[in-house]
Amino acid sequence: MKIHSLVTLFLLFSLLAQSFGQGANGKAPAAKPANDYDVVVIGGTPAGVAAAIAAARAEKTVIIIEQAPCLGGVLSSGVLRLDDKYVEANSGVMDEFRLRVQAYHRTEMADDPLVKQHMKQNPPLRWNIAAGRAWEPHTAARIYAEMTAEHKSISTRFNEVAVDVKMKGQRVTGVLTRERDNQGKLGPRHSYTGKVIIDATYEADLAEYADIPYRIGREARSKEEPHAGLIYTTYFRRVKGTLPSTILPESTGEPDHRSQAFTYRITAKDYGRPDHPYRLKEPPPGYDPAKYGGPKRKPIIPNGKFDLLGINWGGDLVGHGTRWVLADWEERVEIEKIYRYHDLGYLYYIQTKGGSPNVGLPDDEFQDNSNFPYRIYVRQGRRIEGLYTLTESDLHKDLRGDGFRGPLLPDSVAIGIYGIDAHRVQGPDGRKEPPYGKGAAEGTLHLHDATGPYQIPYGTLVPKQHNGILFPVGISCTHVAMCSVRMEPVWSSLGQAAGVAAALAIDNEQELKDVPVKQIQDELLKQRSVLFFYTDLPLDSPAFTAVQKLSLLGAVAGPDIDDYDTAGKSKGLGSLEMKAYRFRPNEPITMGEFSQLAVNGLQIPLSITASHFTNIPRGHAAFKYVETLYDYSTQSKQPFFDFEPSKDFRTALAHPDKKVSGAQAAKILSGLLKKKVPAPAKPDADLTRGEAAQLVYQSL
Repeated sequence: MKIHSLVTLFLLFSLLAQSFGQGANGKAPAAKPANDYDVVVIGGTPAGVAAAIAAARAEKTVIIIEQAPCLGGVLSSGVLRLDDKYVEANSGVMDEFRLRVQAYHRTEMADDPLVKQHMKQNPPLRWNIAAGRAWEPHTAARIYAEMTAEHKSISTRFNEVAVDVKMKGQRVTGVLTRERDNQGKLGPRHSYTGKVIIDATYEADLAEYADIPYRIGREARSKEEPHAGLIYTTYFRRVKGTLPSTILPESTGEPDHRSQAFTYRITAKDYGRPDHPYRLKEPPPGYDPAKYGGPKRKPIIPNGKFDLLGINWGGDLVGHGTRWVLADWEERVEIEKIYRYHDLGYLYYIQTKGGSPNVGLPDDEFQDNSNFPYRIYVRQGRRIEGLYTLTESDLHKDLRGDGFRGPLLPDSVAIGIYGIDAHRVQGPDGRKEPPYGKGAAEGTLHLHDATGPYQIPYGTLVPKQHNGILFPVGISCTHVAMCSVRMEPVWSSLGQAAGVAAALAIDNEQELKDVPVKQIQDELLKQRSVLFFYTDLPLDSPAFTAVQKLSLLGAVAGPDIDDYDTAGKSKGLGSLEMKAYRFRPNEPITMGEFSQLAVNGLQIPLSITASHFTNIPRGHAAFKYVETLYDYSTQSKQPFFDFEPSKDFRTALAHPDKKVSGAQAAKILSGLLKKKVPAPAKPDADLTRGEAAQLVYQSL
């Protein structure tokens, strides 16, 4: 063999050695040449998976870089259920995941006792496994792997974390990573470049690396946020002499940098006997039984499993959340130990003093990690400063809402349908907990009655100044707002919006902040993502797209107050008696409802010269819309709005509750648009609300 051939072989083996391990001097090797993709997704969380799938559907090359050995974020690492309130709140990729879980449970797991029990629930209750709303961790991991594998343009890298970014001016162009095993040991470096970067991690680390301004901790109380800052409440505990949902003295509203409690959501399994091999033999370091308490738990998912969610006296641990978010990956190893020992202590307490010796770690979960979850349940991380900042008043039914929902946000790319829910930020310090002040649980919020369904604008994902990057998890919002947004169905929807926006930006050759929101919304609706919440508008309804788009224009009449009669009943989101969030697509539409649908749906400017109709006075829900139809009709050479005048034409009736035929609707739309709008196939039949929405939408 010639000398130059030997040299070539030596250089080749040297390069291979650098690619797969540490150098001879023990230092981390230099980064590999960049891998180039259309979209680089950091974090295989539900948001990250949804973003990748959305971009892949637009024929974009995508890579997902995930810190754990599987996809799914906390949904495959101990959070065993959907915090969705209503099953109808799930849409897009999240609902595709749910339906796959449902199909798996109803077929391969059909003989499981819990599946059989949940099949009989009518209507299905929250966390119903027969409806796909709860699962085993390995089931979530498998289904997410299958969903991404169906898209050949999606690549995945596991056990790898971001450690820096690549920049060109204010544009993020790539990500530098290092391999990280289950023990937290960092290994070889890698480099990736992309036309768009999506940070779908819970911590939003890329904001730090790219010098993107962000929030952390709690803002001060303000008129937009009456529950911000330091606050003592009765949530998750009783305080003598107070009503439920009460703010207590010494709630100063002062800002700070504290985060709500984090935890490992340990998956526990009931083995049916106390001598099983997965019972802890000894307590973890620092174990103190005084830190724990709580009732016995029952299995909520197949194979006798449940999660060890604990609030004040369980797995939740305060005082380390902000430190975790701001720490580098070396320091996070030590913080992981703190949480691990605390949560194993909770399990040990349950097995001994908690009266549940049959319970232990699951033998068939996290088998390469001592049957312990792969990741901490990070309830909130960094929150970027974006083009729009979501606040409590955007979520609250009463601050700026209409008593049913939060205020209308037309640039919606996702919905939220969970109460403002913060676990404690501080305390309690002991069993003899005072009602408020030093030593009491502080920072807890549970505003499930005051929070309404709400929309999340696209601007919350987009940094103010930086280009090339989106944040579907660490969105631009306050602490209080994040306490509702932080649910995985919401983050998944935001991730899907990010993937759609990324693909459109690439196709349009636009900056992310310049992508028309209407284009994003149109594509999300094609992918069956909900932008405005209803309980009775299935994703496959013929009127789905029309109703969604018209609702964002304020064209759909709200519910009657009688639909919100909760006297003597449970209040708030998830109440099965509540009818306030129905669209009623198959019911006949009234003239009052159609007037709003037509005026706002066609974006006709309001025109009101007087109060003309004695049965539609000012204050009536249809007043300004009926009067607008009247004004435009009288200006037309061919009047199109019918009403009933008195003999002397001094007064008139307009009958807002009268049903509208297809011919009447087409006549009104033709008059407003000054062009012929064809009547439906059955012009004399009463028009349903769904048909009316489609007619107006098609007229646009």
